[in-house]
Amino acid sequence: MLHTRTITALAFALVATPGVVSAQINFEKTGYYVGMGDSVAAGEGALPVTGGYVYDLYKHGVFGPTKEMDFANAALRGARSWELRNQQVAQVLCAEPAQRPTVVTITAGANDFLRGDADIVSIARRVAEAVDLLLHNSVTALVSAPVVDPVSALPCRALSRVTILVSNYYSIPHPDPTVSAILDAALGGFDQALRFWLQFVAVPAGSRLEVVDLYAASFGVQGLVTIERRGGIGDGGPFDFDVHPTNLGHTFIAHQFGEVWRSVQ
Repeated sequence: MLHTRTITALAFALVATPGVVSAQINFEKTGYYVGMGDSVAAGEGALPVTGGYVYDLYKHGVFGPTKEMDFANAALRGARSWELRNQQVAQVLCAEPAQRPTVVTITAGANDFLRGDADIVSIARRVAEAVDLLLHNSVTALVSAPVVDPVSALPCRALSRVTILVSNYYSIPHPDPTVSAILDAALGGFDQALRFWLQFVAVPAGSRLEVVDLYAASFGVQGLVTIERRGGIGDGGPFDFDVHPTNLGHTFIAHQFGEVWRSVQ
């Protein structure tokens, strides 16, 4: 009998201990921030990676007090506009958590042209298509088919009453004039193409869509990109370089997103 009581007491203690040790309270959530995109959004270049701009926006409560905000970063290193549109959008729309996203930030497209895709116009269009799917998930002027749930085969619900902030890219100051000109043409072209395609995305009542201009804001600002730091350029020739933001760069990006967010409140 004593043995049974001992086991019962021990089992109760094991179950009860987490509640005693931690006084953490799970507050009711009124918002949900989701980061989407490539390695820039994933935090690459920052030390630690969780110092990246997406995490910075969440931790500093830019979109709402952290205790009231759910948060997820769906961005992936190496992701292209294809992965954003075809995989990340499906995850965000079809997951159906209790609190659906109220704020989405997107930085995507650079991996496409850095990996040899010279069709900047189509790259930007795929980013715009991803935004269109998030807001409508139906056949529109940009999208030919919605994202469907793999079990029900029905279109997943589009987001409602959501603010989507989409960025272009910061200037990349490569020391080789030829490479610098190629990068600038790609980045400037992406900025123009992204703005062109986004004008065809109809924004439902209650939602908002804004462009965050990192490109123009970064001109003349030093220390934003790892190419400017030791180890930023490798030994494999002029195209062997690191284009990710430094810690300062991620802080700069977060600031630009925050400024746009505050301007539409």
